[in-house]
Amino acid sequence: MDFTNKKYFCILPWIHFHVSQNGRVSPCCNNNRYLGNVQQNSINEIWNGKLFEELRTQFKNNIPDKRCVHCYNIEASGKKSIRQISNEKYTNELNRVKTNKPEPIYLDIRFSNICNFKCKTCWHGNSSAWFKEGSKQNASNERIIKAFTNNFNEVINLLDDVKEIYFAGGEPLIMEEHYQILEELEKRKLFDIELRYNTNFSKLNFKDKNILEIWKKFKTVHISASIDAAFKLGEKIREGFNWEQFILNRKQMLYVCPEIYFEIAPTVSTLNIFNLPELHQELVNQKLIGINNIYLNFLERPQEYNLKSLTENSKLKAIESIQTHINWLSKNGAGTAIVYQFKTLLNYM
Repeated sequence: MDFTNKKYFCILPWIHFHVSQNGRVSPCCNNNRYLGNVQQNSINEIWNGKLFEELRTQFKNNIPDKRCVHCYNIEASGKKSIRQISNEKYTNELNRVKTNKPEPIYLDIRFSNICNFKCKTCWHGNSSAWFKEGSKQNASNERIIKAFTNNFNEVINLLDDVKEIYFAGGEPLIMEEHYQILEELEKRKLFDIELRYNTNFSKLNFKDKNILEIWKKFKTVHISASIDAAFKLGEKIREGFNWEQFILNRKQMLYVCPEIYFEIAPTVSTLNIFNLPELHQELVNQKLIGINNIYLNFLERPQEYNLKSLTENSKLKAIESIQTHINWLSKNGAGTAIVYQFKTLLNYM
């Protein structure tokens, strides 16, 4: 049976283990359905528990989940969702669905909310810099929120069979647990594991470690840098961001490990929609990224920054700006997939 062509099927519950900063386990970072908490139960108990099995049965029977609305909205715009991307990437793991033999081979564990940025579109649950506002957001009474309080070794025990690890935050490049994982991978010589990151790319050194020297040892490393705008606007949207430091870090990466994939991943919102072309073109013109090295994240929340909240007049101006950028992309040899991304942005808006 071909599950990948089913409208609501998602392979993630058979291969993917996601833990948020407070220990809560969910199907993925875009679905907050409760599946357990690693501060209360072991990973094994949660992974093989009733709640996970109910989710797998639901997706196997092609039944939608209202908490998957982010993927559904992305798909409606014409852009590929995490659901679709995962189904395609892990087609060779579909036998796990047929035989009901799930295994957490793809980890996405947000070890903490430690972050050195205070972005306008973020909150205390994802950034310790938002602590003062945290009480209003009901995130935590503590500045630092940690997923694992006493059973971190359970993650270490999974590593031998893992194929992919996604690091996000908070800011993963300043997290102790992130480097503990990399040290263990090096010790076991597990250099074939795919490492993927969502990072603000502001810090390349942690204590006595340089992340570029570590990344060089791995076969596949994929860096998505969270940057929303160039120059002063970028610094305004993401408090803590420094444009010149970002440029220097990227140049250092090109010198030390140019073979590693690097892209920018702007969160597109009302804050940067009119400056998005400037960011893309500036980095391409400086030869810091290839023209195709961009991934657009469409902001859903907070609603006030969602593109759909723009006035009709502002939407028309934004459409004109993005259409002009699409013409620039086409004239400068951008791939059809990148051009399509910007076209789906128009659809989403």
